[in-house]
Amino acid sequence: MKGAGAERRAPAGRRRLLLGVFLLVTMAGVGRAFQIQVLEGGKWRAQAVAQHGDTLRLPAPRGTMYDRNGIPLAATQEVYRVAIAPREVADTARVLRLLQEHCARGARAAERRLLAKRRGVPVPGQYPVSVREALDHTRGIYFESTLSRFYPHGALALSVLGAVGGDGEGQSGLELELDSILRGRPGRATVRRDAEGNALPGAMLRTHEPEPGRDVYLTLDLGLQEIAEAALEQAVSAMDARGGELLLADPNNGEILAAASRRGTARAFTWRAVNEPYEPGSTLKPFTVAGLLALGRVTLADSVFAEDGSYEYPGRRRPITDVHPYGMLSVADALRKSSNIALVKLATRLSPSEHYRLLRDFGFGSPTGVTYPSESAGHLFRLERWTRQSQPSLAMGYEISVTPLQMAMAYGAIANGGLLLEPRLVREVRGRDGLTQYVLEPRAVRRAVPARVAAELRTVLEGAVTDGTAQQAALGPFAVAGKTGTAKISAGPGAGYQPGAYYASFAGFFPAQDPQLVFLVKIDEPHGAYYGGVVAAPVIRVALEAALAARATPLDRRAVALPAPLLPGGGEVRYAAVLPAPREPAVVTPVTRRGELRRPQAPAAPAGPPRVGPDVAGLPLRDAVRTLHAAGLRVRVAGHGRVRASVPAPGDTVRAGTVVRVEAEGA
Repeated sequence: MKGAGAERRAPAGRRRLLLGVFLLVTMAGVGRAFQIQVLEGGKWRAQAVAQHGDTLRLPAPRGTMYDRNGIPLAATQEVYRVAIAPREVADTARVLRLLQEHCARGARAAERRLLAKRRGVPVPGQYPVSVREALDHTRGIYFESTLSRFYPHGALALSVLGAVGGDGEGQSGLELELDSILRGRPGRATVRRDAEGNALPGAMLRTHEPEPGRDVYLTLDLGLQEIAEAALEQAVSAMDARGGELLLADPNNGEILAAASRRGTARAFTWRAVNEPYEPGSTLKPFTVAGLLALGRVTLADSVFAEDGSYEYPGRRRPITDVHPYGMLSVADALRKSSNIALVKLATRLSPSEHYRLLRDFGFGSPTGVTYPSESAGHLFRLERWTRQSQPSLAMGYEISVTPLQMAMAYGAIANGGLLLEPRLVREVRGRDGLTQYVLEPRAVRRAVPARVAAELRTVLEGAVTDGTAQQAALGPFAVAGKTGTAKISAGPGAGYQPGAYYASFAGFFPAQDPQLVFLVKIDEPHGAYYGGVVAAPVIRVALEAALAARATPLDRRAVALPAPLLPGGGEVRYAAVLPAPREPAVVTPVTRRGELRRPQAPAAPAGPPRVGPDVAGLPLRDAVRTLHAAGLRVRVAGHGRVRASVPAPGDTVRAGTVVRVEAEGA
């Protein structure tokens, strides 16, 4: 009986043991579930979201940079990356045919991977919206939108505009300087993915829309920029020169209208006119004369003996010489004929402190304040470092280095009546709604010389073109004023000068009285002839001829032609046939801080009688913008290439000042 009782207790014990184990396992499971779902629920939910979705950064469209007339110079366009899912392709031959027709750049590379039935086949390259429209609704082909910076006019003005990196941020030039204005704010989106990590169709949720960057209107004039670059390219190529610079600016408000820069036979991709100073040579001479006139030390009629071409200056190792021997010269003739000897003698009538101060007053030795990164201040020794040879060297344009922009603005001060202006590249900033947000006002830095001195110098510099060293810049009945320069190129600190290497330059303004343009051209190391009057002056003549002949130009040709309506032989003025309405005189408004931005008043409502809007469909974008501006209308541009539509539509009634949206083929 005991054996039977023991046998009955054994199964009962096992049942209790199993029940205990079961209870322990159940409790452990419940405890683990509680831990995961309650205590650690947030952590695991976040991990699940991370596995099944991504947060994407949506790039913001970068603002457009326009020229002064509303023509886009740098813009952002939407482009697409193309990819193929081979397992979804129903007709491989058709897909390959479409790729060859619309994506020729990447079709061959994609074909090999597609035929190999790879899991995903990217098509190399980026493609415009027209390619998406052609390939859309084709099974197995997918698109990814991205933004690309492009320059509608190729390399034109790129040394000023700069470049944008792959991350969409400015790397150089105005793209860098104005990056905070142009780049906008990126948006965010969430993309859901399946268990294998593939994006689910239609599963992207935009949580924050990108905010586009603001638009910037520059002072550059596209027509003058094209003229300047063509004239400089022709000169550098013809003279086999190392490079060159050409600047055109408005002397009445400091606006830079054109800025061409070349390095050898290629356009420079940094604006050398602001970051590569040079010794100017004789183009510096008018500023010594300006100081003498302002302080009453000479009059233009005073005489000085030019030593018949050779002068032993005390303490100088070599005699000072002139290209041509002169005897007695008036101060005016000394400047017109660019006599080194006469200017060196005249400079001794200034004390070193007076000489230093007048050069500083014209902006030499300090940055101009232009809106551009990495500007050089040039180099002007502080007064305590001057030697006995400093004044004669400075009188001839040596022992100083200046940037082309500094020199252009200094001549602008002579042109406008004595005010040194801060150069301007930016006119205004607008939002994407077309409304002006900020206007960058003209700024007078200081008065460099009295107005009477500037007027006297304008007359002398006009004479330098008519019967002085710059006669090859003469433009028939149109009066040009300026000064040529020929300077040796330094071999480095303490190494003297490179043998046979020169800068040839010409600076001045046009027309000679009531100037509308100030200019500077510099040619680096021309081969053959190297004098500024032979090398540089003709470049300005070519540029001015083209500017006067251009269909659209900021020059007031009526004012230019009035002083001399007939050629010497009685013929008609060459460019008097096209006469736009006279421009309003510019007003210089000094401000208290460099680059101060003024928030403008609310824009006035469009005014004027109603008119029929012009039809610009099919025109190149540049011509369309000019046509609409000529009709008194404002323009907003979308895309590039030829115009396909405009809103309001052609034939609709509009008023002067109405904003017309122009949609081009690349929109």
